[in-house]
Amino acid sequence: MVPMRNSSSYEDADLASNRGQEDIVVAVMGSTGTGKSSFIRLLTGNTDVKVGDSLESETSDIQVIRFCDGPSGRNVTIVDTPGFDDSRAGVSDTDILRTITEFLLKEYDENRKLNGLVYLQRISDPRFGGQSTRNLRMFRNLCGTEAYKNVVVLTTFWDQLPSEEEGVKREGQLKTRFFKDLVDGGACFMRHDRTIESARKVLGHIFPLPPAVAQIQTEIREEGKTLEDTSAGSVHREEVERIIANHKKEVGDLKAEMDALKEGNTAARRELEQERAKLQADLARWEKERSELQQGLDEEKKSREKLEAEAAKIQAQINSK
Repeated sequence: MVPMRNSSSYEDADLASNRGQEDIVVAVMGSTGTGKSSFIRLLTGNTDVKVGDSLESETSDIQVIRFCDGPSGRNVTIVDTPGFDDSRAGVSDTDILRTITEFLLKEYDENRKLNGLVYLQRISDPRFGGQSTRNLRMFRNLCGTEAYKNVVVLTTFWDQLPSEEEGVKREGQLKTRFFKDLVDGGACFMRHDRTIESARKVLGHIFPLPPAVAQIQTEIREEGKTLEDTSAGSVHREEVERIIANHKKEVGDLKAEMDALKEGNTAARRELEQERAKLQADLARWEKERSELQQGLDEEKKSREKLEAEAAKIQAQINSK
């Protein structure tokens, strides 16, 4: 079998047509800076995959890398996804959700299922913070419980721990607390130590697994839900609404504080005005993101109405014969 080293965004029709239903399809997800791109580059040997050393996002869009796994001879398609905490200016979580959903729906429409979903998590993080919790919650709702058995939670950055004992302790906390639902549903924890051997172990685990359909694919294609009404979309909408409400309260509190200041205290007033302006800018950004999510809903409705009209027209033609 001739080795393949193809890389492309998911819109590439040539690559899509070359990929067969027998390919092992693995989606790689996780927060920015967890080592997604370096893991993929090591596994595939594809040097076009950008690797970053910071928390700045290196994955600007979904990348599809197809290669032949030498030891097994299997054709493998790796899907490199951007994180929901994307650091690039002007890129919102709504953009990321749309991008990932569009790819998954395209795979569903072409009758290709996911063999594995690899979620990278830094073991070096001393705490599992709010952003990590939000990212994991989004991932769980994208996958759905039926696909948990196809999930590999891959812990990274073991070499940045003060001791292996500390890493084992954190790993246990992840398994029994934050990732408990996934583990109970059949997800597997594995470790990546920056070696090709540990990367290939992930593939070795995924190869025999029966392929799965992600929950968001079922919700949209089979249940007819809009993106906003899916489990993942609902989680994102709730988070956006919560942030907007908090920002509005903070802006109101600052205004009240400014009104209470004595007229002569110009320095304090200027400082509060600057803080208020920053909050208002953040508020506008989040309101724009909410609007974009609703706009996506409108576009989906138009698309569905068009398809329904076309189906009705075809049915009418059949009935008239």
